[in-house]
Amino acid sequence: MNRAQLFNTHTPADGKITRLHQLLLKEKTLFEQVAGHVQDNALRCTILSLAQQNNQYAAELSCYLQSTGSTGNLTIKKRRAATAPATKQYVLPDETNALAFCSSNERKIVTAYRKILKESALYEGLKNMMGYQLSGSLSSFVQLKLLNSVKKRYGAKRLQALSN
Repeated sequence: MNRAQLFNTHTPADGKITRLHQLLLKEKTLFEQVAGHVQDNALRCTILSLAQQNNQYAAELSCYLQSTGSTGNLTIKKRRAATAPATKQYVLPDETNALAFCSSNERKIVTAYRKILKESALYEGLKNMMGYQLSGSLSSFVQLKLLNSVKKRYGAKRLQALSN
């Protein structure tokens, strides 16, 4: 038995955490692509902040998985994703449908977090980390929805004039 195998502390939730890690990385890429098609500066910045947040949370999950010895599974899946041909082509929304696109991705992310948080064998520190990640994601999506509702109510041009 090698030294790395001695310190493996796998939990039943590691598979779900690995899937969440991959989902966050995928959504990060999609949010960046959507932001590239958005003309409104405030909306673009908000969507890019979602992408940055997903990247940060994925890095935290990656560190957790590495510390528990689950890196083998993670690196194999990274290699497969890098070498596999893209099977799904995403149709990126225009600016008017960006909120609907982000909301559908919000549901995926929140569902994945809630499935993990229902696990009974989570360490307290991991549960706290997952809780603040979920809260941060929800608040970012609320910020995006608020920005969109303000834009609808006051109009984009008036909103820009108020912000200057």
